[in-house]
Amino acid sequence: MKIIIILLISFLNGQNLLDYLSGPITFRIGLINGYDDNVLRLSETEKSQASTNKNIMGGTNTFDSHFSRFFIIGQKQFQLARSGRYIQIYSRTNFSNYSNNKNRQHWSGNIKGVYRWGSYKRISLSLRHLNKYYIRHYIDRDISNDSLMPCSFSDREQLLELTHPFKKGQWLTMQLSYNQRYFDIPFTEFDLDIVSSYFKISRKLSDFGTIAFALTYGDAKNITYGNTAKASSLDRSYKNFEWYIPLIYNEDIGIINKLGFSIRQDHRYYVAELMGDPLHSGRSHRDKKIDFWAEYNFSEQFLIKSSLRYRVRETESQFDWVSELKTFNQWQAWISIEWKIVYDRY
Repeated sequence: MKIIIILLISFLNGQNLLDYLSGPITFRIGLINGYDDNVLRLSETEKSQASTNKNIMGGTNTFDSHFSRFFIIGQKQFQLARSGRYIQIYSRTNFSNYSNNKNRQHWSGNIKGVYRWGSYKRISLSLRHLNKYYIRHYIDRDISNDSLMPCSFSDREQLLELTHPFKKGQWLTMQLSYNQRYFDIPFTEFDLDIVSSYFKISRKLSDFGTIAFALTYGDAKNITYGNTAKASSLDRSYKNFEWYIPLIYNEDIGIINKLGFSIRQDHRYYVAELMGDPLHSGRSHRDKKIDFWAEYNFSEQFLIKSSLRYRVRETESQFDWVSELKTFNQWQAWISIEWKIVYDRY
């Protein structure tokens, strides 16, 4: 954030600061309503086990749930003295609720500062926070071999992004992020520091829209490995590699203004190699997500977006029972309604 403040001061060029602050502020208020058919991401094996052991469900009675998310976005733009250059401050806060799983209630937010100096030329710094996101109940192996406890984590991420064109209608986006994923007691043995790099090439398609191809490489270090009790004897560090292809059609089709499709696949490889623990040792995941969405922009102030996602995670292990236990699929569908408000006291 210091970088954004320095940039702001350096580009004011002697103009009255009040001239910048007096401009409009844009707010967006929205509500998302959706359905998730596998909230806890259980495999078919685990669903069968849950019929005789309700503790796996963490106190819930169904695998699926309706979910809702309220969000508010604030955006302020500062036009600089030099033509075509400006600084933008953006923030978003989300409050999420799952009707059939109260453990999943959480909030998240981010704030971002952006400096733009031309078409597809920008640099930004983001700070993101995800608060107490519940995964599911797991065994607390420090005290028992069968006692289940709720497992939640919080994320604190800092992300630097640079975008720049390299050909007409084509541009590059590069990101570097540092994420602190820390778990609540009694699962602090899972704590991770994650460093990720991201590279994306985007291209405009004439009379169609845009297409892009992105790659992400991440390295997660288990910072509490060996530092706590019994459960920390397993190194939960991992490396991941993800590819991502989004395609957006921008031409109107009736009331639909945009159509989107994307596919991404993440490959995660765990470091853990512990004799006598076949569940965790030598395990890797291949996680695929396919998304479809449509956007209906009924007016400048009112936007509706509908989305559908299919996710399948396949676990690879030398033991078939481990693969079956940790492989799952999931369907999600949701509708987002967004209302734009512009506040300008002048």
